[in-house]
Amino acid sequence: MTPSDPRLDDLVEHIVARHHAYVRRAIPDITVRLRGLALSSGREHPQLSLVLQTFKDLAATLLVHLEKEEHILFPYVRELARAADTGLPLPPGPFGTVANPVRMMEDEHQAAMHDLARLQALTHHYAIPTAPVPGLAEAWAALREFDVDLREHIRLEDQELFPGALDLEVRLT
Repeated sequence: MTPSDPRLDDLVEHIVARHHAYVRRAIPDITVRLRGLALSSGREHPQLSLVLQTFKDLAATLLVHLEKEEHILFPYVRELARAADTGLPLPPGPFGTVANPVRMMEDEHQAAMHDLARLQALTHHYAIPTAPVPGLAEAWAALREFDVDLREHIRLEDQELFPGALDLEVRLT
C-alpha cells in the first residue's frame, strides 16, 4: 500500500457495510432460531442449549467488539488514510499507537474463533442429524453462513486492514 492509497478507507467501509451490518442482522434471527430449538427439542438434544449459550456469548462479545472498532479504531484508520492522502500531519491517536487497539482486536478475534470452533464441534460442523428435528436444518444453515462471514470478516481485518494501518502509521510518523 502506498501512503496515498485509499484502500484503507475503502476496506473500512466494506467491513462496516458488509460484515458489521450482516452480524447485526443475523444475530437476532439466529438467536430466535436457536432459542426455539432449545425449547422445543432441548430435552432430546441437550447440545442445543449449549449451542444457544455459545452463540449468545459470541454475539454479546461481537456486538461490543463492533462498537469499539467503529467508534475507536476505524475513525483513526480513516484519519491515517486522510493524512496520507492530504499530506497533513497525523493527529495523535487517543491510544498512543494504532498497535494498541489492533492488538486488542486481534485478541478478541482469537476468542471469536474459539467460539466458532466450539459451535462447529457442538454441531458436528453444522451436519444435520439422521433423526429429523424441525427447524434444525435452517438454524444450522444460518449458523454456517454466520461462521463463513465471520471468518472472512476476521481475515480481512487481521491480514489486510490491521497490517495496512500499522504500516501506514509507521510511514506517517
